[in-house]
Amino acid sequence: MNYWLHRISHHAEVSYPLLWKNKLSIGFSDFATQEFIDRVLEPKTWEKRWQVLETEVEEMWGNRPRTRHNLWRFIEGFKKGDRVIVPSWGVFSVYEIVSDKPKPISELDIPDLKDWNKKKLYFKGNQMYRDEKHIDLGFYREVQPLALNMSRKDFADAALTSRMKIRTTNCNIFNLKESVEKAMVSFEKNRPINLHAELVEKIGPQVHKSLKSNLSPDKFESLVRFYFERSGATEVYIPAKNESGKEGDADVIAIFEPIKTIIYAQVKFHNIKSETNRWAVEQIKHYRNNKELLDDDYTKIAWVITSANGYTDACVKIAQEEKVQLIDGIRFSEMLIEAGILDLNKAL
Repeated sequence: MNYWLHRISHHAEVSYPLLWKNKLSIGFSDFATQEFIDRVLEPKTWEKRWQVLETEVEEMWGNRPRTRHNLWRFIEGFKKGDRVIVPSWGVFSVYEIVSDKPKPISELDIPDLKDWNKKKLYFKGNQMYRDEKHIDLGFYREVQPLALNMSRKDFADAALTSRMKIRTTNCNIFNLKESVEKAMVSFEKNRPINLHAELVEKIGPQVHKSLKSNLSPDKFESLVRFYFERSGATEVYIPAKNESGKEGDADVIAIFEPIKTIIYAQVKFHNIKSETNRWAVEQIKHYRNNKELLDDDYTKIAWVITSANGYTDACVKIAQEEKVQLIDGIRFSEMLIEAGILDLNKAL
């Protein structure tokens, strides 16, 4: 699998609507026939294929402009399964090539084909037109979207940002494979790439390891209380374990008075166990539901915070049904870092 950068700004009023229909296009309409594609791709070696393209270009245009390399990459370089980054205004998208070969633009099978101004497109022979004006698009490839309209500012690292500034139509960017994959993962998780986010992500596992090694159940509850205090809660307390008349259990309660919100947290400390089970959700669900009977205009939210790596499938399922927020050990460690760890020892 290879990685490519490919611009479609040439006749953007047509190339973008085509891409919205999963057709990645390029110009060179002078060569837009199936016979041309077959002649270029017929030889067994790439050297001979390149020579065919060289000859065809010189016979058609009388010279060999550098732009011929863009056509060569589109026809011979792009392969099924390759990933193509398409930059646009402030964003970029990633597509996968799903067709074995390119096709001439005249083979488009799109009923009522129009540009982005809703003007009808049509063909005369193998050439595309709009209002008698020739549209210089010659070939297309079938693609499928993998990630659409990612912000360059938020999801492209320095190397990828720099490469997207080049003005040539296309180029091989296999050396930026990790940058592309990182952008896609960050976009899927809605976690923009920046120094703060990267540091939190790298430090989080180490903080999590330290929490599991050095804390006890009581100290972990105190740490959760510290987190809420640093996050702006107006009042945080740990209710008595023998609180009378209660249903369920909450280990830490945080009140945010300005927004009339109360968070009830069930806190589970495991220094070995890797998953927290559904009993934690059952406890906090009953506690919250009991408190919701009070007519006091507060929004009441239930959390489960665990030092474990995650939750059992049954726990996740019931949490979704009961609208209980689950926070695992890694995520809580990241939240703690983001809130700030100055004076952490005083909290413990």
